[in-house]
Formats: sequence, structure tokens, C-alpha cells
Amino acid sequence: MEIATKYKDTKIGTVPNEWGVFAVNDLCKVGRGASPRPVGDPKYFGGSTPWIKIADANRTGTRYIEETRETVTEEGKNRSVFLKKGSLIVSNSGSAGIPKFLAVDGCIHDGWLYFTEYKNLDDKFFYYWWLYNGQRVSDTYANGAVLQNLNTDLVRNLFIATPKIEEQKKISSILWNIDDKIELNRKINNNLETLVGIIFKQWFIDVKDNLPSGWKIGKVSDVVKVESGFPFNSRMFDDFGKYKLVTIKNVQDGYFITECTDSLSEIPQKMPTHCKLKDGDILLSLTGNVGRVCLVNGSNYLLNQRVANLIPIIENNRAFTYFLFRQKDFQNTLMSISRGTAQQNLSPIETKSLEIVVPSQEALDRFSKIASPILKMLIENHNEIRNLLILRDSLLPRLLNGKIVVK
Repeated sequence: MEIATKYKDTKIGTVPNEWGVFAVNDLCKVGRGASPRPVGDPKYFGGSTPWIKIADANRTGTRYIEETRETVTEEGKNRSVFLKKGSLIVSNSGSAGIPKFLAVDGCIHDGWLYFTEYKNLDDKFFYYWWLYNGQRVSDTYANGAVLQNLNTDLVRNLFIATPKIEEQKKISSILWNIDDKIELNRKINNNLETLVGIIFKQWFIDVKDNLPSGWKIGKVSDVVKVESGFPFNSRMFDDFGKYKLVTIKNVQDGYFITECTDSLSEIPQKMPTHCKLKDGDILLSLTGNVGRVCLVNGSNYLLNQRVANLIPIIENNRAFTYFLFRQKDFQNTLMSISRGTAQQNLSPIETKSLEIVVPSQEALDRFSKIASPILKMLIENHNEIRNLLILRDSLLPRLLNGKIVVK
């Protein structure tokens, strides 16, 4: 790679001399998904073909949509748009501008745009163009009073700068390799969590009807403190503040989103100490998609309300705390006690009162010897993912704007 030195002015700004500026419609065909109506009709829904909706984009932090919550029948498939695995799609409503590749064959909801018949455009390069520009395009062009929407004509007429196809592929290859490593780390973490989850279930769940000596049926509060976040005043927000504000959006199912919308320069005097987060803290979502649990990675984070910090009463029980709340059955229990009409809300008080098997400290210490090194590996992998994301996101604008030329 080398720094570009010769540029030209174009309708979308300055680009390297060797690059061209094209309308999307000159580089590929743009289409929109379709949704069978009425929604929920068993004639159309509940079959064997994956039904890909916007919500499926947020199930993992990867480039791919690998599974869906819903399916369509053969008749539903005929009333939608069926795409093969490997197709690039971009959300056109709600959180507009999010690109994903399909890891499954399936039908796409009308909240997605799709692309075919590429001409001198690498689909992976186009993916990264959307990853970098999607939010800007949505903020600038999307319309809709409640939900932002990108229509097909608008996207067809977007102008993008591209180098020759060979350089596009080299650019996308650099970024793709970084994402490969990020997703490998996530798969390793998933496998480690599955392994420890099996051990946890055998040791602490399956013995409920035949407890060993010194064990008891107790409550979450016997081993864990569930501490809610702080209600920060928005008047304290500072775009350039040192401290980043962790909200419900940061807490995903098994991973922590490091980017925050708001920040502060100073810590409020009345803020509890547990709200100043540190690497490896365990967070629990209390609103919306309740019961999601993740590990903090990074520093200078402050915990906002509607998220809880799960603090083991005995520090050596941190791994037990994490894997208890990561158990699928336990998460289902958390969802079952949540309340709310517009959105679900989980009470920290009720969470602390939930019934669990409370092992002897001797058993907890034995589990810690097995699980604590794995928990440390999870945290280290999350930190490496964060650093790789920083590297990728620093390269992204330089490569896509031609500031760095790949030879």
C-alpha cells in the first residue's frame, strides 16, 4: 500500500486520478424484497424457506445472516424475492443502510434492497462501501416520519467512486481478512461458551432434584448483586467527553458493542461506583430484548439506566455468575418475568429473587478453576476483536476514498 498523490475534483469530491465516479445503476441492478400479505397467513408463512427480515440483521455481529426467526411456504416464496446464499442485501427501512451477505438461501422482506448483474463492481468492495457510507446515506436521503426508508430509485442514482476492478478486489481482500479474524475469534468464543455451558448445566442444573450435601435451593441474590445503571442527565453530555455512556444498545447477546452514542467529560458525584465499568464486567439488559448478557471490553465506560451490572458477591464466583446468566433456560425465565406493553422491562428486584441452585463454596471454587481461565480467554478475544475493529475502521475511509492506494 502507498499514499495516493494525484487527485481530481468530481461531483462527489476529490478522488484519485485513476478512479471513476459512477451511478450505482451503472454498476449493478437494484431491486427490493417483497412481503406476502397478509402477514402471518399460514398459507404463506411457516414453511421450510428462511424468511429474512430486518430483525435478523441484528442477531449476530458478523457480515452474514446465518439464520432467521421465521420461514415461508412455497406459496409465500412465490410472492417474495428468493435469493441464493452469497447475495448482498442492504436494509432500506428502520436502521437503513446496513449491508449483509446471505449465508443461507432465502426470501427477503420488503425492508431489504438487493443487487444483481454487477458490472466492474466487486460485491465485497460494495459491501464495505455500504458499511462506511450506509449511515450517511440514510441520514441524508432516507425519508419517512417514523421509520427511515431508502427507495430503489434513490439508491440507483447514488454516485460512488471506484478504482478498477482489480484494485477493488485488493482493497476488499485486506478488509475481508481482518473481518475473517474477527469472526474466527467470535466462533472460538461461541465454542468455548458452549463447552462451559454444558459443564455448568451438568454440575448446577441437572442436580436440582438431588442436591449434594452443603448445597441448597436459594436465590440469585445469594451469589450475585444486580446493580442498575445511573439516570444520567442529558445536559451533561459532551460530544468530546472522555467517558462513554453504555446503554441498552451496547448489550448484545454474548458480545459488547464498543461504540457509544453519548459521552461525558465528568462523572456525576452521585453516580454509584459500580457504574464506572471495567474490563470483564458482566452486563444484563433490562429493557427491550431483556436477558441479554455480555462482557465489557475496554475502559472509560459509564453504565446508564435500564442496564445492570452483575457483580458476584465473592469475586472468585465471577465465572459462575456469567455462565449462570448465559444459560438459555435462565434467559427464558428472565423474559417470562418481564413486563410491559410497548416493550419488555425486567425488574432487578425480581431478578435477584429468582430461585437457583446455590452450590457449596467448595464446588464453586472447583468450577472457577475450570471456567475462570476460559472467561479470561473470552475477555482477551473480545479485546482483540475490539482492536481489529479499530484497525479495520481506520483503514476503511482511507481505502474507500483512495487516500491509500493498493498496488
